[in-house]
Amino acid sequence: MPPQHTNQPRPAIFLDRDDTINRNADLPDGAWEGVRWGDMLKPEFALLVPGAREALIALKDAGYALIVITNQGGVARAGGTMRDVDACNDRMRMHLRGSDHDDERVLFDDPLIECWYSCPFHPETGVVTHLNVEHEWRKPHCGMVTAACKELNLDPARSWMVGDKQRDLDAAIAAGVPESKTIRVAHDSPVADLAHAARLILELDEEPHHDEHVSSATLSPIDPYAHPLSDDKVRRTVESAANALAERTGIKLIEIDTTDAQVTVTLGTHKLGALAFMAELRRSTNRWHRSHTGKDLWPSANDPSI
Repeated sequence: MPPQHTNQPRPAIFLDRDDTINRNADLPDGAWEGVRWGDMLKPEFALLVPGAREALIALKDAGYALIVITNQGGVARAGGTMRDVDACNDRMRMHLRGSDHDDERVLFDDPLIECWYSCPFHPETGVVTHLNVEHEWRKPHCGMVTAACKELNLDPARSWMVGDKQRDLDAAIAAGVPESKTIRVAHDSPVADLAHAARLILELDEEPHHDEHVSSATLSPIDPYAHPLSDDKVRRTVESAANALAERTGIKLIEIDTTDAQVTVTLGTHKLGALAFMAELRRSTNRWHRSHTGKDLWPSANDPSI
């Protein structure tokens, strides 16, 4: 169910799907059995682009609604149905939540991507009669972006578009996204992938390419004057959660420094990875703190009051 509208339209990141969030062009031959090359309709091949998960976590934590808009002409070409498209999207939701299991809670508990818009029409190569037509949703037309802005209360002027084809950018521009806020990610583009695009959007400095990056990030409580981290139970829980998250994600936790007023972690990863790590730490420890006290420990990263 879409979120309730607020008075102020929200900024969004509009995202193409194939070769932006998930791998497509480099999938093995088995992905194309019974379908045209490029029509990714088999959920077992719904694999994320490296760095996509961390990029999306950091972008959502920065206050952007994440919206997928994807042409799925393979449905018009009879390579599959919208159920297959949805199954691929569901598998990616699981990957984005760090789960390899078909757990319904993963699909509906605070998803990273707020909504997925798919267009199954294709006027030239479609063989399914009612889908063999042009449609206002099919990129480069702006229908999906326009619909998302209306239905989810999004502000295109404050939004971005990231995709691997010019038609992705053209669709967003036609809907009111500034051309300067459209990014094409591809091997022949100055911006190679979604992780690189996220660093540009978040205005993170580009880092040198070393074998190992080291980055730090800090969380401060909503009410630092109350010194909630002086409570040994709260402190131990936060430190245990950080260690468990590092073990689960494979990110090297170099140091954790917890004072009464804040927690700082130093990680063996790039800045984008550190931001994503802290976003997950915020979410998990806020959930624990709410269950015990009825309120959050950490403020939202995009809280306008801070």
